[in-house]
Amino acid sequence: MNCKNHHFNDPRARYCAVCGISMMQATLAPFKGPRPPLGILLVDDGQTVPLAADLLIGREPRRAPEVAERRAIPMRLTDEDGSISRRHTLVSLDGWQVRLVDLGSVNGTAVRPPGAADFERIPPHTPVKLVPGTAARIGASRTFRFESNREP
Repeated sequence: MNCKNHHFNDPRARYCAVCGISMMQATLAPFKGPRPPLGILLVDDGQTVPLAADLLIGREPRRAPEVAERRAIPMRLTDEDGSISRRHTLVSLDGWQVRLVDLGSVNGTAVRPPGAADFERIPPHTPVKLVPGTAARIGASRTFRFESNREP
């Protein structure tokens, strides 16, 4: 749906993700259109990665079938310990939700929801919903935080 300023939004949104105006001010009719980015990843090295498509994270993600078949964009991430698998983690966009999936990596993927004290390892091949402010640890030490101006 568009707000009155013509910004495309999640049909469940109460406020526009771009300008913040209330989505309740007018009679809105849902329609299909290109989904805007659902947020960004703030990586521990200062990199900012927009989430406009599925993102495959690993030390050699370009060789992965998801990337070769254009189902995901590669994001190369390495560490000094060598704890990141070639094809480690997938950030998937499912409708208007962002999910994180460990792809069976040896050293795992862990998440820390907003307000939590510690990271908790996620089970392999099990999608976990990310809400804004969630931090993720890939392998032994690399981290990123998911941020979005959309409501969870």
